[in-house]
Amino acid sequence: MAFASFWFISLVYCFHVGINLGVFPVIWPDEVLFYSPAVSFSQSGELKTEVLKGLIPGMESKTLWMPPLYLLFSGLTLTIFPDSIFTPRLTNVCLVYLTAFGFYHFLKRISISEVAAQIAFVSILWEPLVFRFGTVARMEALTAFCFILSLLFATNSNRNKWNPFLAGVFLSFSALSHPFGAFFGLVCLFLVYQNFGIRSIVYFILGGILPILGWILYIHPNWEWFQLQFGAQLTRKQNLLKTFTFFDKIKIFSFGFGFSKLRLVLIQMELSILAWLTYQFYERKKTLSSKWILFWLWVGSVFFALYSSSEGWYVFHIMFPLSFGMALLAEEKSIVKQVPIFGIILSLAAMFYITHLHWFKTDAGEILKAHFQNIEVSLANSKAVYLQSLPDPYFDLKSKRPDLDILEFIPGELEIPSETFLNTIHSRDSFVFYDESLINEAIKDYLKKGNWIRVEWEIPVPSNHWLHYKTIVYTRK
Repeated sequence: MAFASFWFISLVYCFHVGINLGVFPVIWPDEVLFYSPAVSFSQSGELKTEVLKGLIPGMESKTLWMPPLYLLFSGLTLTIFPDSIFTPRLTNVCLVYLTAFGFYHFLKRISISEVAAQIAFVSILWEPLVFRFGTVARMEALTAFCFILSLLFATNSNRNKWNPFLAGVFLSFSALSHPFGAFFGLVCLFLVYQNFGIRSIVYFILGGILPILGWILYIHPNWEWFQLQFGAQLTRKQNLLKTFTFFDKIKIFSFGFGFSKLRLVLIQMELSILAWLTYQFYERKKTLSSKWILFWLWVGSVFFALYSSSEGWYVFHIMFPLSFGMALLAEEKSIVKQVPIFGIILSLAAMFYITHLHWFKTDAGEILKAHFQNIEVSLANSKAVYLQSLPDPYFDLKSKRPDLDILEFIPGELEIPSETFLNTIHSRDSFVFYDESLINEAIKDYLKKGNWIRVEWEIPVPSNHWLHYKTIVYTRK
């Protein structure tokens, strides 16, 4: 029975991905920004971000605004498999599944029952947020995958020195996929200390340091570029932390969930019940089991990281501790064990709703095809375009207009001196945007002064559709 339910969960995940991945999630500019150095690595062995050439110093030679592990990994997949955005996307689909599978085994290893572990497994794979943010060509899936591998080494029953060392290595790999992975350090440290003792922490730290040293060696020859590229990202995060209100952060947190308002209520209910159960357990035993300590350490670390970063992508990582919490509730003998079942039903209903809205009520594939054709017609006489569009037409334009010189957006919040990119902006004869309020101020001033033809349209879908964006095209007269 357990084997059959496990495969049923997996098949539903594969079916949902299979019918959507060609169109959804929509192509984001972020995917183009990370695909560019990856495909460069697959072709030349260099991490060059050609789509930012002339916009951010050094990008045409070396990508330093993110740690390199995901770019190297994605580049490797593009070396082996077809040179297409669907290669890193499909790779991430597999990584999400393997991560959930590893998480399931981790829970079994820390004495979570089979039924509760499968509840955690399905809570991840059936939640639309995981599909929306985990399967795009970004590094969230690899970050989580390396972290779960770190947990598996940190809980290995073989009490040798290699396990804490490898736990440190894979935690470091998680952070080198995305800096968000560094926030998982306390979780791994707790497990290493608990399972291998205090002396093993030396091996854990050593394992974590070695990959970081490799990154430092990669950065060192181009320290000024690193300061500008990576430093601009850090400054942006600081600005977001100051700018967004608590209500804004709640909206960012809930954005990707299926039936987000109901999900927020369910999360609040889950955490409240778990807090009460923790209190009761402590009152009876005057201590807490390692499972409860691990849960609160994990969920607290991720919530702190999410509050600090204010990025919707990173909400992907909260699904694992929340699913862990659902597994803990499933092991209770009171009525609270029904909460995880409601969560699974909510996720499954959201999956059906997405399918109905995108493929029965509307034909999302045909709508997206027509939308890209509109952009292509608007740019028929263009030779050099700047894109800041959702869904991003980069891959469609590249396939149909290989002669077109395409550059991707500079996030408006990045504090890069405008004199470093104005000449490049002036070389563009067309611009595509999805929200004029997000346009870089220097570019906005340039468009005000020039002689441009402006065209605007909205993609004809319901407001809750994943293609609900606007498109504004500027072409030079």
